[in-house]
Amino acid sequence: MFRHVPGLFYAPSATWNRIHDDIERSPGGFIPLLLIGSLIPALCAYYGGAISGWEFFGADQEKFLSPYSAALLALAVWLAYVSNAVIMGFMVRWVLFRTPVRPSVLRGMAFATFLSVPFMLGALAALLPQRWLMVLALGVIGSYSTLQLYLGLPIFMRLSKSKAYFYATCILAIGLLAIVSVGLFYLESWRAVSPPGEYQGVEERIEQDNEPASP
Repeated sequence: MFRHVPGLFYAPSATWNRIHDDIERSPGGFIPLLLIGSLIPALCAYYGGAISGWEFFGADQEKFLSPYSAALLALAVWLAYVSNAVIMGFMVRWVLFRTPVRPSVLRGMAFATFLSVPFMLGALAALLPQRWLMVLALGVIGSYSTLQLYLGLPIFMRLSKSKAYFYATCILAIGLLAIVSVGLFYLESWRAVSPPGEYQGVEERIEQDNEPASP
């Protein structure tokens, strides 16, 4: 399934047809893409939090996470991507319950996984998490993923375009709710288990690095 990723950007219509055919032959073939692709935002979150430093709104300098806290954040991000794909698999099946061929949960998960590919790749912006870059990346990848939803749904699910527009709008609304809900759940979970005082400024980071090691 990894070979279909480039085609989503330069030949999306033909690629969605090929994805449909591959899922017909192997319904679970998308799972490696979901599990491995979700590592991209997870690793980027770790690097951005522990090494590059985050630039928060209202802050004059970058804030860093300890390696332990950043690792917990990376795990939360990975779980969020996987959980969202599973939830959307059920939601896509529920939305399309009146269609001639109601999709299975696995097919819904496959569709959600390929829609999340722009978010997986766009997470590379977290390697240098500057405010302007994050806002720009979120706008671009959100718009492109929405475009793929309206373009890919009638092809992948074999629906008429007239009906697919309504179903795609329903999936978009549910998807936004799922992303926000899942994101907040794992964010609060990370904050609950992450040690207090984990954010460090540049000066604090330098002082900690210069402290002599304990005997």
